[in-house]
Amino acid sequence: MLVWLNGRFVPAQRARVSALDRGLLHGDGLYETWRTYEGWPFAVAAHLARLGRAARLLGLPAPGPAPRWTRRSSALVRRNGFADAAVRLTITRGDAGDMLVPTRRTRPTVLLTVRALPEDLARQQRDGIRVILLPFPRDAGPPWGGFKLLGHVSAIVGRQLALRRRAGEALYVTPDGSLTEGTTSNLFVVEDGVVKTPPLTSGVLPGVTRSLVCSLARRAGARVSETPLTGRHLARAAEAFVTASTIEIVPVVRVGGRPIGRGVPGPITRLLQAHYADTVARARPRHHQ
Repeated sequence: MLVWLNGRFVPAQRARVSALDRGLLHGDGLYETWRTYEGWPFAVAAHLARLGRAARLLGLPAPGPAPRWTRRSSALVRRNGFADAAVRLTITRGDAGDMLVPTRRTRPTVLLTVRALPEDLARQQRDGIRVILLPFPRDAGPPWGGFKLLGHVSAIVGRQLALRRRAGEALYVTPDGSLTEGTTSNLFVVEDGVVKTPPLTSGVLPGVTRSLVCSLARRAGARVSETPLTGRHLARAAEAFVTASTIEIVPVVRVGGRPIGRGVPGPITRLLQAHYADTVARARPRHHQ
């Protein structure tokens, strides 16, 4: 496996960062993940825009123009023999001392990695998944929840619980009973034909795919409402689905042991999946089609 580290393609086993890298010691860094289709990276500019906003907040350098990372992503995916893959860009403050406040200025660590998509992703998109409700919220609340910061123990623990319970995703629940998002996804439900998703003010990640799906739903004539959700909304919903750049739109057909709606992917979910696929196809350059 090759990675791109600080300007060079190197084997992952030989890639090295300092033991005093602040990403390792303090989670002092950011990341973004996007998907490739037949080697072509999708929506890189939107991901870099979010990363740039977070970088300004943390005082990290901007990631640079999207075409640069599109080229690097394509090259990394090709060199690793992938076509459809997930690409992750990680930026840390680098080796700037182990105190909370950096003790010296240094070059940031910039790392680009690639991984295969889930083997059963097509089945999940077709048949849907079961989710569980977690007994805790996401560990990054407002205003930090809007950024992809390094270090997210709630996601690790939550996904492990989902795996043990044979669920495809786990949803965070706040102390007041609100559902916010999944460990790696945004949440949507459909009630009375209205597509509902928790508002950004609740601290959820402003997902690139979340934003695109909201736009697609409006263009399809559906009403979209950003509103707080609870377990009751999920229980009485006709449909539910989760979104993320790597998985696109995945139907949620059960929560715990209870079916959602009829227990199968619903018509609005299917419509949005079709519109999403069409959007990707129309955005791809001709030589990638």
